[in-house]
Formats: sequence, structure tokens, C-alpha cells
Amino acid sequence: MDSRKVIHNLICVGNKVSYEQLHQIKCALEEKTQDVNLSYLTDELRSPTTTALLSAFLGGFGIDRFYIGDIGLGIGKLLLGWLTLGLWPLIDIFISHGKCTDKNFAQIMDVIKK
Repeated sequence: MDSRKVIHNLICVGNKVSYEQLHQIKCALEEKTQDVNLSYLTDELRSPTTTALLSAFLGGFGIDRFYIGDIGLGIGKLLLGWLTLGLWPLIDIFISHGKCTDKNFAQIMDVIKK
């Protein structure tokens, strides 16, 4: 794939994944022979920063899990988070950012591999 198109795609998804994942996306795009456009994905990908903020302020209600698409865990956290005496929501503050970037990365790689 043309280097300008690779750079354009990396700019479109750069703030939605980690640096290591961005490098893997770059390598996968460079190996592609046909053009891939990731710009339409920017509306579908979730913001890791928003996820972390939701987890910090509304995590006890499972809002962070609902936001990234983990509906089952969101319901479980909403109903059972209090049984852990707030430990589950507290730990999830540190996990949610990475979970969001992992889900975004998987979604991007699915589009690239098509």
C-alpha cells in the first residue's frame, strides 16, 4: 500500500489504540496490496480516555463497560459490583483503558484482514 495512505490511516486511528498496536497496524497496512480506508472507523471506535473517565466516575454502575460494548459485564458490574465492596469498580478503573484499546485494535485488524 502507498505510504501516504498508510500514514493517513494511522492518523485516523492513532488516538484509539496504544503505540505498540499502532506499529502492528502500520506493518499490516504496509503488507496489504490493495487499498484500505480506515477513516470511516473513527466514528465506530471508542475513546480510551472517555472510557477511563467513565470508569473513574460512573464505573460502579458499569457505564464504562456498556460504553465499550461489554454489555454482559456491564450488567454484572451494575448488579454485583457492590458485593465486591467496590473492589471490582476500583480495579476496572485501571483495566478499562487497555480493554478499550484492545477492542479498537481487534476491530481495526478485522477491517485490514478483509
